[in-house]
Amino acid sequence: MLKKSTLPILLAVGFSFMSLNVAADWTLDPDQSSLNFVSIKNGNTAENHRFAELEGKVANSGQVTVGVHLASVDTKIPIRDERMQEMLFDTKKTPMAEITARVDIAGFEQMQEGAIANENVNLTLSLHGKSMDYDILMQVVKLASGDIAVSTEQPLLVKAEDFGLAGGIEALREIAGLSSIATAVPVTANLVFRVNK
Repeated sequence: MLKKSTLPILLAVGFSFMSLNVAADWTLDPDQSSLNFVSIKNGNTAENHRFAELEGKVANSGQVTVGVHLASVDTKIPIRDERMQEMLFDTKKTPMAEITARVDIAGFEQMQEGAIANENVNLTLSLHGKSMDYDILMQVVKLASGDIAVSTEQPLLVKAEDFGLAGGIEALREIAGLSSIATAVPVTANLVFRVNK
């Protein structure tokens, strides 16, 4: 028979194991998240662009999945958006790009509200039927709501030729009458994941 003084200790230990094993998962808040990239044309003219539609989640296993709707590319010039959808991304055949990674979700949950941490993350970008791995430094912030904000500490350099997109870049250059379009683009992300309670 257990002593009365032992029971609270066992209960506390049991609940602590439960809280670790039943970690909450998170869902991407698309209204508070952004994925941006910069294109450089004619050697020195840089322009900011974004993808307007994102979706994603972090499972309680720590598996991160972020989907990018390629047809939502937003360059502020409608005809350029249409050309990129058709001539570069071929969104009818490949409507989505996917980013996957694995993180220490228990460590995120144990962060204090307002705490900031830097995490080295290995992620995979799948685009146009090809995949590439990247190592990137991310800043993680625990928000007062218990949600998580994640942002790139420095731009991720994505090369068009790694995904079979160099031909599309050349087609865009020709139709726009430009002398050049850079085939490597810096990409930045600011993502907010809402805890599912």
